[in-house]
Amino acid sequence: MSRRHLPGKRGIHLDFAVQTHVGMKRRVNEDHTSIFTKENGRILLAIVADGMGGHKGGDTASRMAVEGMMREFGKTDPGSLATHEGRAAWLTGATETLNRELYEYSRQNEECRGMGTTLEAAIVARGEVTVCHLGDSRTYLIRRDGATQLTKDHSLVNILLENGEITEEEAVQHPKRNVIMKALGTDAEAEPDIIPVELGHGTALLLCSDGLSNKLSGDEIADTVLADGTAGERADLLIASANERGGEDNISVILIDNEVREGDGR
Repeated sequence: MSRRHLPGKRGIHLDFAVQTHVGMKRRVNEDHTSIFTKENGRILLAIVADGMGGHKGGDTASRMAVEGMMREFGKTDPGSLATHEGRAAWLTGATETLNRELYEYSRQNEECRGMGTTLEAAIVARGEVTVCHLGDSRTYLIRRDGATQLTKDHSLVNILLENGEITEEEAVQHPKRNVIMKALGTDAEAEPDIIPVELGHGTALLLCSDGLSNKLSGDEIADTVLADGTAGERADLLIASANERGGEDNISVILIDNEVREGDGR
């Protein structure tokens, strides 16, 4: 767990944690997660990638996604990320670049044929957030009144649910609940959802793989995120709760908590 201080008229502190766990049933963790910063923490990039395509392919795809985002982020002018439009353009361009890399790698390496990964990426800059979303990993915004799911699952089950063809109860047990309609690297082109949001005072942003969201409801996630403790302690509690309910999948969590301290001008 790390803390970053963002200077301003009021002291804005981002308390964040990055946690991933193999779960209780699997031997390989195909999730990769990380946070990168620029300008002494003034700009933050958080990434959760949940790989697919077998142990070799899934692990490779998610690792390549995180490493590729880090590479592209590292060579980017911070000034280009100052606005939502700039962040959206950067996320879209980086996603296009990485999608081509993963797609070509899978075609050239038989053991990784058909590999892909979900991608949940969020750039935080002075309380403003731009989210990039592909797949069925999720991003939630948590306020005192509960959790709001910012992203829409790119899954077959979610399409059936939105069309009224199945109920929410049926979706949980649907035999094709793991079929993903959009992912990074599975097709020649990728079209991510780009979502702007304010990370207001006293609110939190949660990025997670479906190993968490398949086990905990939005209300249960909010209850844990809003509890006392550091971001790291609360992220650990989320993962522990998912494992207590079976932990059949890998579980990854990035929690970014926007804390405010009156009169703190350090």
